[in-house]
Amino acid sequence: MWLLLHGFTGSPRSWDRVVDAAGLEQTPLMPTLVGHGRDWQVREVESFESEVTRLVPLASSAGQPRLLCGYSMGARVALGLLARQPHLFDAALLIGVHPGLTNEAARSERRQVDASRAHSLRDEGLEAFVAAWEELPLFASQRDLSPEVRAGQQNIRLGHEPEGLARAVEMLGLAEMPNYRPAIAALEVPITLMTGALDAKFSEIADTIAAENTHVDAEVVDGVGHNVVLEAPAAVAAALKRIEGKARG
Repeated sequence: MWLLLHGFTGSPRSWDRVVDAAGLEQTPLMPTLVGHGRDWQVREVESFESEVTRLVPLASSAGQPRLLCGYSMGARVALGLLARQPHLFDAALLIGVHPGLTNEAARSERRQVDASRAHSLRDEGLEAFVAAWEELPLFASQRDLSPEVRAGQQNIRLGHEPEGLARAVEMLGLAEMPNYRPAIAALEVPITLMTGALDAKFSEIADTIAAENTHVDAEVVDGVGHNVVLEAPAAVAAALKRIEGKARG
């Protein structure tokens, strides 16, 4: 059974096209991450590590084989789960993942960026933030998607509350995430790192991690950018099915 973790400003609905294309044997578990959704206040979380702790019981409840997938922020939380409870998982697919910052200077710089984003959410509101977020160079390739797909993505983003997303940035931002590079090296769980070919930064990160760890593979999807879940759901679905098949042996 898959546990699927969405990215920042996403929701369980972000996986709809992937799940529809995959035809999985078991309905995946798709929780809403802290700070997301209109009911974000019911998820009492105070830090990155406490969000990982909150998700452990859900991961433990998954049927065999236990499989883990996350995109971007969700991939970083998934990496936290792998580091904390590796025995819970038979394999993982991490899409657009960053393994964590390695020094305090980089952490401090990123904390300022995240603080600015939280400030923008609180002072300028959700619509203005989403408009600016969608114009980030990281998401430039999404401009080639159909109007229907882009509208669906925007609808999900506008379905949150600004204070909730601000809290998510403050708790789950890259600055607050531990450096999981040593944890990756210690794992034995097979991991596939998926990136879009147009996402040079994260593809390079994936290639480096795969080169350093024999249990990690890097998979690149041609013609798409950072959000492979949105831009190439069929490729993600195929990876889920392939990994599930191997796990079932």
